[in-house]
Order: sequence, then C-alpha cells, then structure tokens
Amino acid sequence: PNTALLSLVLMAGTFFIAFFLRKFKNSRFFPGKIRRLIGDFGVPIAILVMVLVDYGIQDTYTQKLSVPSGFSVTAPEKRGWVINPLGEQSPFPVWMMVASGLPAILVFILIFMETQITTLIISKKERMLRKGSGFHLDLLLIVAMGGFFALFGLPWLAAATVRSVTHANALTVMSKAVAPGDKPKVQEVKEQRVTGLLVALLVGLSIVIGDLLRQIPLAVLFGIFLYMGVTSLNGIQFYERLQLLLMPPKHHPDVSYVKKV
Repeated sequence: PNTALLSLVLMAGTFFIAFFLRKFKNSRFFPGKIRRLIGDFGVPIAILVMVLVDYGIQDTYTQKLSVPSGFSVTAPEKRGWVINPLGEQSPFPVWMMVASGLPAILVFILIFMETQITTLIISKKERMLRKGSGFHLDLLLIVAMGGFFALFGLPWLAAATVRSVTHANALTVMSKAVAPGDKPKVQEVKEQRVTGLLVALLVGLSIVIGDLLRQIPLAVLFGIFLYMGVTSLNGIQFYERLQLLLMPPKHHPDVSYVKKV
C-alpha cells in the first residue's frame, strides 16, 4: 500500500542528494580535492544511499530495474539475430514498402533535429571548445549505423540531449577565483574520448553485473533522470531569459541580450 509513497521518497531523495553534492563541490567545507571528489561522484553516492534505504525497507514493494539474464535477443522464440528486411514469416507486400516511406521521413526529421540541436547546445561559444564539431560526420555515422542496426533489430542510435549535456558539464572546469557576487565562468572543457569509451565498456559489462543492477529501484533512476534534466538547464539562454522575468533590472547580468533587445 505504501509503494507510491516510498517510490516518491526514493526519487526525491536521489535527486536532492545528487543535487546537493553537486553544489557541495563549490562549498567551503573540506579540502578542495575532497570536495571535487565528492561532487564528481555525487550521482553514484545518491544511488548507493537510496538503494540501501530501499533494501532496509523490506515490507514495502518497489519495482526494480529489469535486466535480462544472459546474452540473447529479446524474444528468441520469435526471431533470430538477423532481421530479414523483406519479411520474416512472409514477404512484405509492395504497398507496405512504399507506405514505410512516410514514417521513415518523420523519423529522419526527428533524428536530424535532435542530432543538430544537441551538437549546437554542446558547441556553444560559452564552453570555449578548442576542437571543432563534426556536424555532417556525426549525422552520416548515425544514419549509417541506424541502417546497420535495423538488420539486427537493435535500437537506432540517436543523440541523447540530456545525457550529452550532462557529460559536457561533467568535463567542464569552472573558474575558482571570482569577484563577490559573480558566477563562476567556464575555464576549460576536458575534450577527450576516454569517458565515452569507458561508458560504452561499462554498458557492455552490465550483462555481467545483472544481479546487482536488479537491486536498483526504478524510482531511483527517475530521480537521476530528474537530476540530469534540471542540471542541463544551466547555460541554456532560453532558461536564463525566463529567469530575468522574475528578476529586478538592477540584478540583470551583463550579457548582450540584456543590453540589446
């Protein structure tokens, strides 16, 4: 009977712990290295704490993360590893092939817009990136891999805006010495590919630690999604302009879109 309440507590607790530890990085407690270490691992700490809370409450059911056991397709009794583009059980009729063009166009527009918008958000000039962004190369690889994945029934590859912005924020180094009242500014961004490779490696290793992942409640993951969405709003000009509506003019920041309308 208390599943909904406990799920809400787990989600809110995960969000607030992760958000607090992120702010803790810029506090005055503990030495700088310890603060940065705690702040960088705020999300894993929040997940661990809330999983322990859920484990300690045995009399209330919470839905856990569903992780398949073993390495196989979702429904091996229905299909194999390779999907026949012309039909599995029976050949596709010609009219169905032609009609598939309409949803294909809609999916193309969605993938194109999501990829380009994500790249523009990541590559904005405030981040002071030194390496260029491959707008056309990214789109070409996503489209080519999407066609390849379709042969195996795998999900299409697309740019995940919230996770990409969160990744960029994690690699961003903010200035430490700022004047009173000023916000820290971007000092540099650690532009490298190691974290991306490690993320892909850990996703593959999730098959091995399936028993451990099944102990994580879905409510905890919802709290992480909420945290990623809220933290991704920082630096978005539309969000900053909305904040100006509730701010007296004397407190407006010294930016171009405030001076010139």
